[in-house]
Amino acid sequence: MIRSHIRVKEILACFYQHRKPNYMFSSSSHSYFEFTYVDAGNLYTVVDDKEYILHSSQCMLYYPNQKHSQFTNAFSGCSCLTILFEMEMNIPESLKNKIILASQQIRLEMKRFIKEIQFDSWMHTEMSLVIFQRILIQALLEQRNSKKESRELVTDDELEPILLYIENHMDKDISVEELCRIFSVSRSSLQSMFRNDLNLTPKQYIADVKMKRAKLLLQEHRYTISEIAYQLGYHSLYYFSRKFKAYFGISPSEYTTSLPQ
Repeated sequence: MIRSHIRVKEILACFYQHRKPNYMFSSSSHSYFEFTYVDAGNLYTVVDDKEYILHSSQCMLYYPNQKHSQFTNAFSGCSCLTILFEMEMNIPESLKNKIILASQQIRLEMKRFIKEIQFDSWMHTEMSLVIFQRILIQALLEQRNSKKESRELVTDDELEPILLYIENHMDKDISVEELCRIFSVSRSSLQSMFRNDLNLTPKQYIADVKMKRAKLLLQEHRYTISEIAYQLGYHSLYYFSRKFKAYFGISPSEYTTSLPQ
């Protein structure tokens, strides 16, 4: 007999938010599960009195009655998806206090989920529940197959200062060689760290965070496209626009035009 061990009963709320620098959500707890996925930028969270940082394409599951808070730093905001839900059966605690790296499969399922949740029909509702359940099961499978513990800021993980350096030097044309020199690490070791923790090469990660930061800055309507390009270390507006279009499938000017004023 095949029997289900994980079943999502109801999605109570689902919202995608752009959180500005110095955003603060005070510590709270509630009787349902909460799933947060960071699409761009960095989100800090305190769970059970321990502090974590969620980078782009990382997520965390908060369990019922688990005290937590969320905030951004003074330099950058973030874009994230939050899903509040109830279960008919409890999720194993192997995901508790763990930073989950969203694999390519999870990211594809997230896109499908966001698409389905926008339609108001019972078929799309059922499909969104099924997709979200698949996301949770996939996260459990990947956590079981991974021997790594989630990174706490207080542990001074090897990769953490490198990621913070990248975040604080977005205006530079950061190279792999520069990172190796500053952090006294070999190129192969650096590549391994990024591959193991983020499933990306250092070059891919730098491009990824810069493009997602560009999207956030465009949404704020505070800077021109040229100013944003310069802030992110691109000294050629043409090159920046080409990279942006290759990443998002739309040029910066087209994206700006599509945004609500």
